[in-house]
Amino acid sequence: MQFIADVGRLVTSAATQVPLTHPLQVPLWIDLAAVVVGALAGAGVAVRERFDAVGVLLLAVVMGLDGGIVRDLLLGLRPVAVTSRYYLPTVAAAALAGFLFTSLVRRFGRTFVVLDALSVGLFTVVGVEKALLYDLPYVSAIFIGVAAAVGGGLLVDLIAGRSVEVIHRGPWNATAALVGASVYAGTAVLGAATGVSQAAAFTIVVAMRLASLRWGLQTPLPVLPGDKLTPRRQQGSEDPPQDTTQDKPQ
Repeated sequence: MQFIADVGRLVTSAATQVPLTHPLQVPLWIDLAAVVVGALAGAGVAVRERFDAVGVLLLAVVMGLDGGIVRDLLLGLRPVAVTSRYYLPTVAAAALAGFLFTSLVRRFGRTFVVLDALSVGLFTVVGVEKALLYDLPYVSAIFIGVAAAVGGGLLVDLIAGRSVEVIHRGPWNATAALVGASVYAGTAVLGAATGVSQAAAFTIVVAMRLASLRWGLQTPLPVLPGDKLTPRRQQGSEDPPQDTTQDKPQ
């Protein structure tokens, strides 16, 4: 309990102390919120896969930190997850909470579906924002936002031995992040306020992710030229052969 109290004080100071925000950093509380939500979503995956305590903690830490690590490496920075004193205690507390309340995870499985969507939205927004702060081209900012959004989930799928969702047909994940990051960049080009761009991008990503899970919307498959001819060929092959013997003279 003392550990959780110490973590709480660190998070509180992170949200209230202005000097903690570097001019080229997004607000710390937003990044920490993405870490917490990601960690809880990772713990939810581990519980559904019936992993042990180590598995729950590992997937929570990976899901909470990997997106930010991918983002910072692409920006050529030392990952803030290891250079700041706030990230590791925060993700550790979130992972511990996910492990201690596994019964709630099983009971409220839909809640962690929402957490997964929130995680994708937060990492998308933070990734694009940080890239723009470093004056990267808008296309590069979109790429970094998508990479940060799917990086944690990709590694979690690999560790859990599951099919990597981002490269298979399924609910919108990278697609939602791509659309949201593009909206962020587009509104920034038009001169919209940062808060407006963040809110619009986050809302779109979360809405697309949840809608795809609710109504079974999936990313499209490529259409090959031969696919359109297949039904007609199959229909022709099912026609009974014509009897030409009647036309022959007896």
